[in-house]
Amino acid sequence: MEELNALKIAVRDLFIEGLGVLAESDQINLRKQAQILGLDNRQFSQLSQEIYLSINWDALRDERQGKDRVVRPINIFGEEVRSLEKLGEILFDNRTKALKYLEDSVFLKENVTYLSHQNIDLTMGMMDIYASERNNERRFLKVCYQLNSSLPFKVGEESFSTVAEILDRGFMNHDFFMGIYHMFSAGHLQIWLDRQFPEYASILPLGDSYLYFLYFIYSVNQAYPIYVGDEPFLHYDDLVAKARQNAAFGPKLLQAAEDGSLSVWMERRGMEQMIKTFKAYASEIRTGEKNNDDLSKNLIQKLLEILAPEMEVPELTSAVAQLSFINIQEKPLLHPIMISLKNKGFVRARVSLDSEISGIWLSQRRLSLYDLDGTSSASFNLNVDPAKLTKDKLYTLLLKVETDYQCISIPVSVKTVFPIRAFLLCLLRYGFLGAAFFCIIRLFITTANGTTTWLKPELAWNNIAAQVPSNHLVYIIIFIITILVPIVAWPGIKKLEQL
Repeated sequence: MEELNALKIAVRDLFIEGLGVLAESDQINLRKQAQILGLDNRQFSQLSQEIYLSINWDALRDERQGKDRVVRPINIFGEEVRSLEKLGEILFDNRTKALKYLEDSVFLKENVTYLSHQNIDLTMGMMDIYASERNNERRFLKVCYQLNSSLPFKVGEESFSTVAEILDRGFMNHDFFMGIYHMFSAGHLQIWLDRQFPEYASILPLGDSYLYFLYFIYSVNQAYPIYVGDEPFLHYDDLVAKARQNAAFGPKLLQAAEDGSLSVWMERRGMEQMIKTFKAYASEIRTGEKNNDDLSKNLIQKLLEILAPEMEVPELTSAVAQLSFINIQEKPLLHPIMISLKNKGFVRARVSLDSEISGIWLSQRRLSLYDLDGTSSASFNLNVDPAKLTKDKLYTLLLKVETDYQCISIPVSVKTVFPIRAFLLCLLRYGFLGAAFFCIIRLFITTANGTTTWLKPELAWNNIAAQVPSNHLVYIIIFIITILVPIVAWPGIKKLEQL
């Protein structure tokens, strides 16, 4: 009787170990023991069936891991594993060890085969996934999420169970947001979405660039804000307000418009026409201008006007309503003209005269004014050269200050007259200088002659030597001085008199 009970216990243990299936070698050994006890093959089969039916399989299963799990666990990384889901969880929580575990497919193949109750089709599918990915990180995630699709997604040390949780957290911190993007660009986020959220996987873009990442985000929820720099904005009105208050923010906004991130955000909100209008303007203006600081500021201003059509445009005002110069004599005229910005914004002005007159010109042709960098006003000069104008003729012309928004016209009257007083003063000045010069020469001659009298008045043609002083070399030097001084002084006089 004891031998029969021992046989029953052996059969039961082997059934449990084999998950209800007896190996061929075990069957041979058990049949031999049954024959010793006087049981034939039919009786042994009947006994085996009774033992199998007597086992409470549900009671033997680990309820914490669900149904249809193996009774005898395998040990991985110090933990018992009775299901494919638990295997995925253990691998996911032990990334470093799991990467080593997955260096060879042998462990994975054997464990999946055992935990799936010898489901060869499932095992082959898992091995196809393993073989299809050469990147260790992506292969690790694909295996984990294939084994257990309910696993969370990790960004850094934080775990998330829904897409909304990840993105909401991303718009609370820019560094974290960029961390999500890096997971997207590496293809990790897509693996999780493919397994757990097929509705989101269907809207995943084909690429993995930053613009594709933004396209996905705003396809999930178009109400999400946009990062410009490291600051989030919920509405384009907020972008306009920030750019009008902070000069450093404008270039960041322009960069967002040019790199496409602002375009994606606005297109997903149904405002693609705004950004198309700006791009067309920017393309046209860049074709005719070199890229410089003024061009960037102008593009920022136009972008703000497109985003906020009701915004007040920048306007200019002139310090003078008209200019009149009707008594210009010999001195060139240089008259400053001040132009000021009445309100906020950036504006470029073109300054011109309606008539080209030789002798009347402007010191500058272009002005730039911007309230945020301290250039709310600018000045230029009206220049008049009387020497190039007809005397006593009245010149009337218009000085125009034109912007994209307005045109300021300033009437200008110019008349030059003959400088009588200056002419007389000039005659007196150079007459005095000439007289002084010849007096000095006379003094030199007197000194050389050794007498205060003039040279001998009579000429003795028959005795020329009597007319030439003994120190005649001095007289030659004085003659040379008389010739050279006017020649040397002439360039200085031209420069002084602006001849």
